Amino acid sequence: MGEELQEYLDSENVEELADLVEVVYAILDDKKISLQEFELIRKQKVQERGAFQKKLLLKEVIDI
Repeated sequence: MGEELQEYLDSENVEELADLVEVVYAILDDKKISLQEFELIRKQKVQERGAFQKKLLLKEVIDI
């Protein structure tokens, strides 16, 4: 997965991004998780924590 991600980051070619998605699909298949189940988990996380649409990056969490 790291290699595919790096290839995408280096080229920003959408074909490399498609390869990264294929890696995710292969992991889901190996773990016996359906795409439907995965999508439910993804949507639940978006509702609870938001998505990456604003492209914000959390750099640090400070416990006080």
